[in-house]
Amino acid sequence: MISKLDPTTDLRTTHETRIRRPGLSLLGRLSVGQKLALSAATFALPIVVIVSLLASEQQQALNFVRSEQRGAQYLPSLETVLKNMQLHRRASSKFLNGDAEQKATLTSLDAQIDQGIAQLESTNTGLGDEFQLGADIGALKTAWTRLKSQVSNQTITADKSTDAHTALLSENITQAFANVSHASQISLDPSVDGYYLGLLSTERLPDALPTIGVTRTLGSAAITAGTPLTEVQRTEYLNALDQAQGARHEVDEAVKYLLPALPQDVRAQYEAAYKQFDDNNAILLKTFEENILAPGGTTISAADFKKISDSSTSAQFDFFERTISLLGQRLTDREASETRQRLLSLGLSLLAVLLASALLFLIARAITRPLGQLADASTRLAGGDLNASVPVTTRDEVGTVSGAFNSAVAQLRENEVRNEQARVEAQQLQQNIGQFLDVTMDIAEGDLTKRGRVTEDVLGNVVDSINLMTEELGQVLRDVQRASNSVTGGSVDMLATTSDIQASAQLTANEAQQVARQVQQVIVQIRDMATSAQASADSARQALLASQQGQQAVAGTLEGMQNIRREVQGVAKRIKGLGDRSLEIQEIVDTISQIASQTNLLALNAAIEAAGAGEAGSRFAIVADEVRKLADNSAQATGRIANLIRTVQTEIQDVIVTVEDGTREVEQGYRIAGTAGERLREIGTLTQQSAQLAESISNATQAQVQGMEQVGGAVQEIASIADRSRSSVERGRVAAEQLQNLASQLNSGLARFRLPS
Repeated sequence: MISKLDPTTDLRTTHETRIRRPGLSLLGRLSVGQKLALSAATFALPIVVIVSLLASEQQQALNFVRSEQRGAQYLPSLETVLKNMQLHRRASSKFLNGDAEQKATLTSLDAQIDQGIAQLESTNTGLGDEFQLGADIGALKTAWTRLKSQVSNQTITADKSTDAHTALLSENITQAFANVSHASQISLDPSVDGYYLGLLSTERLPDALPTIGVTRTLGSAAITAGTPLTEVQRTEYLNALDQAQGARHEVDEAVKYLLPALPQDVRAQYEAAYKQFDDNNAILLKTFEENILAPGGTTISAADFKKISDSSTSAQFDFFERTISLLGQRLTDREASETRQRLLSLGLSLLAVLLASALLFLIARAITRPLGQLADASTRLAGGDLNASVPVTTRDEVGTVSGAFNSAVAQLRENEVRNEQARVEAQQLQQNIGQFLDVTMDIAEGDLTKRGRVTEDVLGNVVDSINLMTEELGQVLRDVQRASNSVTGGSVDMLATTSDIQASAQLTANEAQQVARQVQQVIVQIRDMATSAQASADSARQALLASQQGQQAVAGTLEGMQNIRREVQGVAKRIKGLGDRSLEIQEIVDTISQIASQTNLLALNAAIEAAGAGEAGSRFAIVADEVRKLADNSAQATGRIANLIRTVQTEIQDVIVTVEDGTREVEQGYRIAGTAGERLREIGTLTQQSAQLAESISNATQAQVQGMEQVGGAVQEIASIADRSRSSVERGRVAAEQLQNLASQLNSGLARFRLPS
């Protein structure tokens, strides 16, 4: 008997054949969610640094404004001292020229100047001498105490008193304004209105008011003398007039740039105060030029000149007070604005961080949730659950992998169904062959009543043919049995029957050969199926190789993007270095501006000394005037250079912001390429599993080919039996002629057969 076929092997991967994972790195031990959190922390670090730098920069701007505010606290006291010192200069000149009525005025001015200096000391003490102005205030107080004593005791002449007052105004009070401006950085205010208000409050007006005040003092002295001016005096007066007109021009130039930058609500009032200031100064200087410098002597009364002088003085100090007040107001507004901007920036930064965190959480959940479902389904599939599936909720790479996983599981289920069906058919075929072999053994033992069960498989035709042959053989044996009973009359019938048996045997042999050919075709088809399964395994291995090559390409892309990121960061550092160099240039320009201011002051002092030297100093006065003009031009040029540098700094900052945006885009591309590499590695793992399953299918198909070859051998054996039966029938026909002699022997031989009724 033919042995039963072995069932096909199970397609599920056993525990012993699972692929061993290599040693995991530190990142390999982390879950996808932990890796995303680590990536978020990595990208959050530069954001925190940038926000910190922004907050630090805004705090520096706020500290800058507050430093200006503290410096501005000195200005009202200095303005009080400056105003009363000018009034004291004029009253001292009159008093020392014999006007005893000025004694009470001097006493009141002494008290006001002392009060102003005391306020300066109080302000400086309250600020803890932050700007190191204690020495300047002390020098001012000492010089003032000495001058006050000299005037009060009348130990100084009127001309010397005027020079001493002028020197004290220039060397102490005006210098104190400049030191306050420099120490508190009022002169470096970045806003247009703040810069020009600071320039007017600490430089232009403190220089202009004493300079214009000199013309008032000289005019009063000339009117009191009542004599025409000498050439030396005319030169001195002309120099004073030129300096006053130059100071007025400098104030006018600063106001011209300031007015467009002021808010609309304060511009009109400030412009009106300036117009009154400028008009009164113009009247004073015109009167000084036409009436005091007249060739025949003064042509204006003392009362009229005093009225013009008083109007000019009132307009000057009203404009000076408005300027200082407006500076304090603008600095207060700036501080409030910087504070609001700082709070707004911090709030927006915090909101951006919160929104980014929420978005990152949603993105991480959108990635880890499908990956978790995919991992769970993969675990179930590895355990043999072919009903495992993953819901596809996204259109990204994870969704693509999930769809491919579902398709692969569906294909595995179909393969499992086909394999199960093949196993059932093979078992059924084996059972049918066993039953048919039992029937043929009974037939071989002489029981011709047995019939094989005709099935729908390839064995059915063979069984049907054998049944037909058995039926025919039974009929032949019945005929032989009847013929043996009537040997004499049935020999001819027996020969005919023998011919029928020969035809039937030939038919049986032909049918057996046909069945053998069909079995051979089935074997060829199963071999083709095995070849296709092997080709599928080869394709899966090629897909695995392509996936590994893709991973290598992505790794190269990551390395290239890393190089790009390093280059962009280097460019950002170099541009930052350019910004630092521009700040150094700004400091140099400030130094040049201070040198120009000092040169201007030295030129003024030189002109005064030249005027005191008489005709011998007239040429030196012209040189000093040219030096002053050169210093003015230098100050204007440094101002323009400072504006250009600020413009360059702004453009450099824009370039830095652009480079930082490019850096963030490179970082985004780097993260996307990394994610693509992870997806390719997962696809490679799935492709390797698919190749293993295809190899298992190929092995199972080879086993089916072996079983069908055994069936084909059985059919060939049946065909051989049919051929031998046909040969026996041939010999029976030859022996038919001897049948009569063997009739008795035939009857005894037929007795062992069980014939159908």
